[in-house]
Amino acid sequence: MSDEWLKRFAVVGGITACATGLAAFGMYKLHRSYHRQQYEWKEVGKLSNLMIHPVKACRGLQVVGAECTPLGMKSSDGCIRDRNFAILNGDNSIVTMRQRSALALIRTSISDDGKYLLLDAPDMPTVKVPLGVKVTDDNDVIRFRLWRLEAEGYNCGEEVASWLDKYLNSSDHKLVCYTPDLEPKRNFECPKWGSRASTHDQSIFQDLAQYHLFTLASLDKLNNKLENKVGVRNFRPNFVVEGVQEGFEEDNWRYVRIGDNVILRMTHLCGRCKQTTVDPETGVVNEEPLKTLKGFRCVDSSHPDHKGLAGAPAFGLNLNLEVSGTVAVGDTVYASY
Repeated sequence: MSDEWLKRFAVVGGITACATGLAAFGMYKLHRSYHRQQYEWKEVGKLSNLMIHPVKACRGLQVVGAECTPLGMKSSDGCIRDRNFAILNGDNSIVTMRQRSALALIRTSISDDGKYLLLDAPDMPTVKVPLGVKVTDDNDVIRFRLWRLEAEGYNCGEEVASWLDKYLNSSDHKLVCYTPDLEPKRNFECPKWGSRASTHDQSIFQDLAQYHLFTLASLDKLNNKLENKVGVRNFRPNFVVEGVQEGFEEDNWRYVRIGDNVILRMTHLCGRCKQTTVDPETGVVNEEPLKTLKGFRCVDSSHPDHKGLAGAPAFGLNLNLEVSGTVAVGDTVYASY
């Protein structure tokens, strides 16, 4: 093969690569333009809270900025994702605050060098879990069911498993971690809510959608009915919106835009369970706010979510991502009805 031919081949290959890249960029721009033009946006408020929960069912982190990706929220520095870790029992069943309210008191943080997830709990030493689990013979892949869907994660090892056993005062717990080489959970295969998902909707260890949002107006409306007020952490959201005029106005939002770029699609109202009754500061289980929510937030039989909610009261929205991008506290929030 002559040098001249190789040069020509390189030039043609470069032109082809550029054309392919431009075409892909054009499709991306078209995709974003399509969504911008398809819906009429109304400014509804500002983003007041952003939260990432690195370990499912454990205390989340408040952040000032984040990246919205097709698998859920990711920290601006790329260290952690929302619900990237989960706790399993000896039967490889998911463990949440529904079963063990003490999980509310496990605090998560990231080491200064960004290499470790740190777990702290009352009367327990800090345990370090490597971020980006190194796959060895000990890091076997655990497959389990999460809300009727197949999920999988790498076993994070014996040290953190022993730590969980001691803290929860029972045996055979394990921490699992999602990494990009594993299969994400396919939301569209859910027998209950899959019809609301698109074929590209996937997630890690979130329950039924990639994102969760509610408004401070809705929280205020609920608290006006409660003797003992509850806070944002009772509901474990990703996004909280302030400045909305009426409580539960978000029930009617079909699409949400945050800032200039990020667009999310509402799949269904978020049905609430006993996890909301766990005090996030003490781990003590109460009957509220679930009792009060059941008194005024159960949808009637004409509502499209009635069958799926199966009597659970609704508070907030489940959302899947349409257009990726970055968000920050203070961003303007828009809705399309």
